[in-house]
Amino acid sequence: MVDSTNTIKSKIKTQKQTQASIKLYAYISALSFIAFMLMIYLIKTYTIKDYVLLVVFSVLSAVAETFLILLPKIGGVSVSFTLIFSAILLTNPLTTAIIAAAGVAFRCPYVDGRGRVHIFNNPIYKSIFNISQYFINGGIAGIAYIAVDKVVNFGFEFFNPLAGTISLIVYLSLNTLFMAQLMSILLKEKMLDIWKDIFFAMMMNVVLVSLLGIIIAFSYNSYGIGGILLFFIPLIFARYTFKLYIDMRKNYFDTMNVLVRAIEASDPYTSGHSIRVSVYSESIAKQLGLPQNKIDLIKSAALLHDIGKIGIDKNILNKNGKLDKEEFDTIKTHPAIGATIISDLSYLANLADIIKHHHERNDGKGYPDGLSHDEIPLETSILIIADSFDAMTTNRPYRHSLSLDVALSEIKLNAGTQFNPDIVDDAIIALRTAYNNLSE
Repeated sequence: MVDSTNTIKSKIKTQKQTQASIKLYAYISALSFIAFMLMIYLIKTYTIKDYVLLVVFSVLSAVAETFLILLPKIGGVSVSFTLIFSAILLTNPLTTAIIAAAGVAFRCPYVDGRGRVHIFNNPIYKSIFNISQYFINGGIAGIAYIAVDKVVNFGFEFFNPLAGTISLIVYLSLNTLFMAQLMSILLKEKMLDIWKDIFFAMMMNVVLVSLLGIIIAFSYNSYGIGGILLFFIPLIFARYTFKLYIDMRKNYFDTMNVLVRAIEASDPYTSGHSIRVSVYSESIAKQLGLPQNKIDLIKSAALLHDIGKIGIDKNILNKNGKLDKEEFDTIKTHPAIGATIISDLSYLANLADIIKHHHERNDGKGYPDGLSHDEIPLETSILIIADSFDAMTTNRPYRHSLSLDVALSEIKLNAGTQFNPDIVDDAIIALRTAYNNLSE
């Protein structure tokens, strides 16, 4: 008897889930084995000389881990690295590794609407992963510090700047690499892409808290436990400030999601258009090698580029067939309407000009202001190409979609007239890749 298509798809899905589970448990098992072997090495090589430091730093690390700040996709960040980095400077790799692992293992439950978990109510595989990777991160970063300090010995009594920098890079690289591999298995995305995103997202946070780690190490070296407690309070305030920043970013993206839904409600025929244009714009921006802040700006503008359509009559938006001149003139007002809407929101106002001019042309024949090549910002030129490409490759009321190759040929053909010729070749490369990824 032949299985139905749905049954076959269900079996394939189940098989893929099983394979992912096997990969996940194999990865965590390998990581825990590495942590166990490292522990044996550290115990044979080093001894714990300061139990007071071990206990105090472990407790404070657990407190810091309790106030973990959750981030999209990548898990969360905490200020516990401050204490781990201080331990790297003050003690040996064995003590550092224990402090790092103890912090994540014994963090206390903390409820803030999303909940906090610890070793006693966390899924066992998550606990094993976290404890293992923190032990490895702290231990190897400590080893790196000692190794560099022996070769290049300069700096303060307890702090070698070069050794500290190397150990910081080692810790950050290992931590983000382990997390990227885990996310790659869970999300079925490329590990290298995830790793780069996590690394740069975490880098600034880790660098800033490491500076406070140096201060705490100096305080403990000079004043003992009292010095630590004196600076631990500012550490918690630093965490609070960072959380405000994360909450602000969350509100920013929540607002954009609401606006995107408003766009699609006004023009349901183009559902998904804004998201696809955002993906295409991001891909082009990356192909051009733009910095991350520019990429984020372009992605946001692409998501909201059609927000002005909520001010257009739905009968015109959803009309089957060609628009007459008066209707087309009405449609042409949506970029300016969108820019006006966005400019009234202070934290989105920097997107207004990009949105206003996303229907300009390189030859100056676009709208609303008839800008030409040199007058159109690069961000807008990217959005123009991405928007046109998605329009060509999707069905519209007035025509069927074009194939990928035909759409890309149209972009190449219109370089210099509709599109910025300086970026068309890179755009074609990026669009082909992004289109194929979305089609998978």
